[in-house]
Amino acid sequence: MTAAATRQPQLARWSRRAEWVAVGIGASLVLAALVTEPLWGDVHSRFPPLSASLDPAFGPGLLLAAAVAGLTIGYGLRLALVLSWHRLLWVTWAAGLLWGLGLALVRGWPGGLVEPLRNPAEYLADVDRAANMGPLLSNFADNIVYSAPEHWTSQVAGHPPLSFLFYVGLDRIGLDGPAWAGVLTTLIGSTGIVAVLVTLRALRDTGTARRAAPFLVLTPAVIWLVVSADGIFMALSAWSIALGALALAHRGRVRGIALALGAGIGLGATLFMSYGLVLLLPVALAVLILGRARWPLLPAAIGAGAVTATFAAAGFWWFEGQSAVVIRYYEGIGARRPYSYWVWANAAILVIAVGPGVVAGIGAAVHRSRRLALRIPPSYWLAAAALLGILAANLSGLSKSEVERIWLPFMVWLIPLAAATGPGRRRGWLGAQAVAAGAVAVLMDTSW
Repeated sequence: MTAAATRQPQLARWSRRAEWVAVGIGASLVLAALVTEPLWGDVHSRFPPLSASLDPAFGPGLLLAAAVAGLTIGYGLRLALVLSWHRLLWVTWAAGLLWGLGLALVRGWPGGLVEPLRNPAEYLADVDRAANMGPLLSNFADNIVYSAPEHWTSQVAGHPPLSFLFYVGLDRIGLDGPAWAGVLTTLIGSTGIVAVLVTLRALRDTGTARRAAPFLVLTPAVIWLVVSADGIFMALSAWSIALGALALAHRGRVRGIALALGAGIGLGATLFMSYGLVLLLPVALAVLILGRARWPLLPAAIGAGAVTATFAAAGFWWFEGQSAVVIRYYEGIGARRPYSYWVWANAAILVIAVGPGVVAGIGAAVHRSRRLALRIPPSYWLAAAALLGILAANLSGLSKSEVERIWLPFMVWLIPLAAATGPGRRRGWLGAQAVAAGAVAVLMDTSW
């Protein structure tokens, strides 16, 4: 027997150990966030660390979610390897959408898809005001801070205007009200997982994409994707990064330039959806580094610059809005949430939102990276870049609580790490993902 063959069982044991160590650390973080919260007094969260309340529900969506979970656990890993690529993309999207709808409908149609966007702090609360605000974009930043006589609601004030304009646009074309907004938000947001698969394949990491597809379906993060505008942010940013990856396959061609331009426009639009998504820049740069190309930078910069110039010409300057949001944040609940708690409790939220299978995958990926040296797969680099963005957001103090939805655009790049778990354990981790998501959906009434 060769030395390599002798080492295989030992490496498998080490990988298994790394997975369980990571899950143990994650579970300890969650437990610590739950039991030590009273030491900080009121951390201004209903069920710390989650922005949720304990309110069990067993609506009809539970049957749909259970059926999707059962089929995905039973057949997903095998089908992901044998389906044609295009069929895999469609099946992944459809299964992910049904899984998300099932978990949302645990609280029925009103509670799962309508009520979240009917919240008085949400975008729809200000839609009727938009027609009476004069030039909307030129007046937008003036109404962010609390001291403004007609300040925007929390969600409108906390984001650049493009996210608000999306819901205003739906209202103007007759798709008004929380039901239409909820359905369309869900449909758009659910496509983000497909963009991740497209990106991985464009970077020649198709094997990881196929193994990760079932985990992208059964992600607990979908609870906050349905219904949350952050799901749209996730989809838009993920597709923009996917366009950049596809551009690399057409280097020097007109199609490649068009794809890079589209990536820049999409990323520029992402910045006008959420200020914090500027921290996705490491993921976008990781794609260029992995593709060993710099030429997409110019068309992408032109696209992003065109979006910025358009908003500036209409009267909204991104930096002015961002500065006002920081003031608004510390005028309100941001000042009352203790940094010393949330700077680590946010990590506990991340553990809950990505699920135990992904946490195990992080452990396995760290273990494997030590052996792979310079042959680290693209999925690892993208996840590391996303974690860098998360770390920056966390340390900034502008992400305290609610990160289960705020960090969705970063989380989606962590999920493929679940494919790093051992082949014989993936079905078990996939089942753990479903159980973890189902437990949160059934037990918790989340804010989004």
